[in-house]
Amino acid sequence: MALLHKLRSVGIGGKLLNMIKGMYDAPKIAVRVGNEVSNPTEYLCGVWQGCPASPILFDFFINDIFKGVRGVRVPGLTSRIPGLLFADDTVLLAESSAELQDALKTITEWSDTWEMAVNASKCGIMTISGELTTDMTLQGQKVNSTDQYTYLG
Repeated sequence: MALLHKLRSVGIGGKLLNMIKGMYDAPKIAVRVGNEVSNPTEYLCGVWQGCPASPILFDFFINDIFKGVRGVRVPGLTSRIPGLLFADDTVLLAESSAELQDALKTITEWSDTWEMAVNASKCGIMTISGELTTDMTLQGQKVNSTDQYTYLG
């Protein structure tokens, strides 16, 4: 399981890792509509909805998404800023169309490696200065331009 691999990579092990492994060992879900409950079925992707541990587990999972993204220079800082993260709400920063497409390619490779689908229809490209020189894609889907965007973080 990818989540367990990510947790091990940051030094989490022992009883805590075993507990998390137990939580995600063949989990099942059922759906209730009124008084009717469906038969349980395996739930094989993502963190549990509504579980208090899920936000921090997701943070561990997504923490390296910007690895390899060049980012932008910010006056007064010595390192570049690749983007912003708030749960699964992400802002990717680039200084040119070419750098943006490279960053989107890096995010696509990360997403494909970790089997995380990105919904390009919920994404948007907002230029601050200049114009896009080509269509931008993420996981093979076109990302549309917009003149405004709401970032939840």
